[in-house]
Amino acid sequence: LAGSYLAITSFTSALTRSQVVSLIISVALCLFMIMIGWPPIIDFLRDTVPNGTVDFVSSFSVMPHFASLQRGVIDSRDIIYYLSVIVFSLFLTGVTLKSHRAG
Repeated sequence: LAGSYLAITSFTSALTRSQVVSLIISVALCLFMIMIGWPPIIDFLRDTVPNGTVDFVSSFSVMPHFASLQRGVIDSRDIIYYLSVIVFSLFLTGVTLKSHRAG
């Protein structure tokens, strides 16, 4: 969880020159990744959008993956999820930094 949050923060830091703006964007993104898995939010979304869309969006939440790890269950799906978030965020960071150097 911490690694994925750090990778997301690295990406937002590469997007902007301001540390404060980077902090605000990273907190918003990490909070979004928590909130999309929170049961009251999921229940609200089920009333407003199709169930397939809610299931797809809630699958990106860190909550279910962290809950199983918190119970002591090490599942390969959770490890793959966190590694995917880390690798994707670091990839976006690299692309962003290369575009800043080229431009």
